[in-house]
Amino acid sequence: MKMDRNSLTKRPGRNVTLKHVAQEAGTSPFTASVVLNGSKSNTRVSEATRERILTTAKALGYQPNGLARALKSNKTNILGLYFGYGQLEPHDPFHAEILTGLQKGCEATKKDLMIHYSFHQYSVGQVFSELAGGKIDGLVLIASPTDPLVEKVRGSNLAVVAVTDAIEGIPSVVADDAAGSVLIANHLFEKGHRTVLYRLCPGESASALGRFNAFKARAQELGMQVITGRTTNWKGLLEADESGLLARRGELGITAAVCWGDPSANALIAYCKSHGIKVPEDLAVVGFNGIEPPVEPAHVLTTIRAGWSTVAERAVYHLVSVLEGREVSPVTTLPVSLLVGNTT
Repeated sequence: MKMDRNSLTKRPGRNVTLKHVAQEAGTSPFTASVVLNGSKSNTRVSEATRERILTTAKALGYQPNGLARALKSNKTNILGLYFGYGQLEPHDPFHAEILTGLQKGCEATKKDLMIHYSFHQYSVGQVFSELAGGKIDGLVLIASPTDPLVEKVRGSNLAVVAVTDAIEGIPSVVADDAAGSVLIANHLFEKGHRTVLYRLCPGESASALGRFNAFKARAQELGMQVITGRTTNWKGLLEADESGLLARRGELGITAAVCWGDPSANALIAYCKSHGIKVPEDLAVVGFNGIEPPVEPAHVLTTIRAGWSTVAERAVYHLVSVLEGREVSPVTTLPVSLLVGNTT
């Protein structure tokens, strides 16, 4: 059959089906499916027929039915992200860095990303059914080990990799929180600080707890005293307990403050500025995460660079490895580094 390519036109406003392609190419829908959708078959298609079908499909604007192909292969090529700490905020530097790493990993592995939040109006069972219902091939999990969803996914057939917090029984990719805290303790000791205020995380976070425990252990080895304070808000705004400690910093001997994360450190610096406390002359301040802010700050924070974009990207690679049946380490810990600014 000789095909007039100039006679083939796209069908605006209509869905072009295999049947349309087959009719124009002079073949059966089955043969067209073998060529265009990769249908498994022992049918042999000549090179001339294959070329005719491909040319026709392109001219008509045919697009394979992704859902149908997913049902046949039992794969969607979509990875899910579950964020168990409320709602992701793209303008938040930490959230943005995590999303950047996930997107890089998905692009490199030719996957799409679907984001799920911990919406509280749904039950744990409903959230789990949504995740395990076949829309995604695997899940990147950012949640506390005590999140009720963790137990659901850990005991399921859904491929899961945790990121930021190591979760027992789930392959996890994390930054070296302990090593970072040791670097901070050594740095402050070398600067002559002997009594430190440690600002704890306001919520439940395995990584934040690991940072504190590692810092406290190293500080004790160095003969440093650690006084703890805590705020109840994630922005790090000071409350009465910590304000009182800072007001008595001379009496208590506090000369430095270590914060579980950079937002907490930046909030403390803002408080010091508004209360006449000079940083670092009166109080040295250290953060953790090392994420560059969207605008140039008035100070350069001493902090730990955790490389969360790299951590998230590696989590995608691990998840793809799990999906392909390859073994991955129970916990993969990526290195961190100390960035010395002008706040210590």
